[in-house]
Amino acid sequence: MASSRLAKQFPSLFGPSRRAAWRLSLVRRALAVVAILLALHLTLGAVRPPAAAPAPATERAGPELSLPLAMPADHLLPGDTVAVYLPGRGSPVATGARISGTSQTPSGTTVARVTLRRTDVEPILRQMGDAGAGQGGFVLVAGG
Repeated sequence: MASSRLAKQFPSLFGPSRRAAWRLSLVRRALAVVAILLALHLTLGAVRPPAAAPAPATERAGPELSLPLAMPADHLLPGDTVAVYLPGRGSPVATGARISGTSQTPSGTTVARVTLRRTDVEPILRQMGDAGAGQGGFVLVAGG
């Protein structure tokens, strides 16, 4: 039997015996199988089309307003559907609005960014006048 590099490196495993020759043939076959599988993996990775971009989490379908809040809205998460109320009133000014986020102004007031339907913008802007929400802000109720 011809001497190989493996036989020179590991003479106790792949020496001159028949059993060592059998082990050497198994190792060569295993290395060939691993090389073929690696080549297939790399080839399939190269020809596979790129993954599609993930869909945007929240779509803006309308104008976005920043509304001053009369009460904190820490319990609301971006994307939640809310109804917009004025404090002390039983009917909402707008329904089906989506909250984009909340923040605090330097003066300490809490402001919510809300995406509305176009038809709801005018009533809210009217309420933001002198006699409306300028006195205290709006209240956001989840599920509206």
